[in-house]
Amino acid sequence: MSSENKDGHRIPGGKKAGITGSSVSGEPANPWLERLFSCRLIFVMGKGGVGKTTISIALACAAERMNKKVLLAEIGDTDSIGRLYRDQALSEAPRILTQSIWGARVDPKAELEAYVRAHVTPGFIAGKIVRSRLFEYLFEATPGLKEVMSLGRLWRWEKEENNHAGATYDLIIVDAPATGHAMSLLRLPDLLINMIRVGPVANQIRGLQHLLKNHQKTSLVLVSLPEELPANEAVEFYSMAEDTLDMPVAATFINCVYPAVFNRTDLQLIESIESSDWDFSFSAVSKLIASARILNRRRIDQLKHIEEIYAKANGHVQEIPFCYTNDLTINQIQELSFFI
Repeated sequence: MSSENKDGHRIPGGKKAGITGSSVSGEPANPWLERLFSCRLIFVMGKGGVGKTTISIALACAAERMNKKVLLAEIGDTDSIGRLYRDQALSEAPRILTQSIWGARVDPKAELEAYVRAHVTPGFIAGKIVRSRLFEYLFEATPGLKEVMSLGRLWRWEKEENNHAGATYDLIIVDAPATGHAMSLLRLPDLLINMIRVGPVANQIRGLQHLLKNHQKTSLVLVSLPEELPANEAVEFYSMAEDTLDMPVAATFINCVYPAVFNRTDLQLIESIESSDWDFSFSAVSKLIASARILNRRRIDQLKHIEEIYAKANGHVQEIPFCYTNDLTINQIQELSFFI
């Protein structure tokens, strides 16, 4: 079932397209956003380059307006969040970014060192282990080690009632790696449970597994662009998330959506001008008409991918408008957060 929007193109029925969410005037958030923010842990996933960091920060800003205390956790080597807020990389210790937002970068090597020091006694032996070449080799070469250390850090943050600064996080938003790596990250507990069945390590992994598969505590958010490759990957990911991870996608954000500048009447007027006998070959009008055609074509090209995502997604779908800049600032991302 579908209807037509104001520019004469189809939009899927049953799910509201366009701009929704909290407003500047302080109106209450939509129910889907309240449900999403009732979780403790949100993984923001998607193909590389689709804007995961932008959406992660925008979600944190939206949660802050709902009086949530948020930890923005960055996994990987990009350091994007720290550079946007403070022009410097985040550390593994959470630091205050705004009044209600903290930021931290998950450092799997630091987590492994802490694990060794906590479980190997006496202390001088643990120190020799973490400073040895063998430690470096094992950290780099052991499959899944970085991933399990990263997940372990998230698990401990979720379990902690207070951090060193005395903040109780209502919500942990994880700026996850690109989809392929993130899938390996989230599948790891299931694989390890089949390998390590007993002992304290197995018990800790089971606790992590229960957290990830608890739909009241953990949610997946998917980010896509209205382009062929990201949209196709998003559609494929929906079934993998449910069947392989048992972690359905709660919300999909379609980033960089061009505006519907022209409605059906506008387009008919443009066509009538082009078909007239007037000579616009050397006038500014011809350039304006050509620009209008290009902008409308971009919108049409995006719509087929937008409709595909609406048709396949099980959770909420939200469009985020295109921002005409090559270098988003934190202020611009905060403005985009009102479209969440």
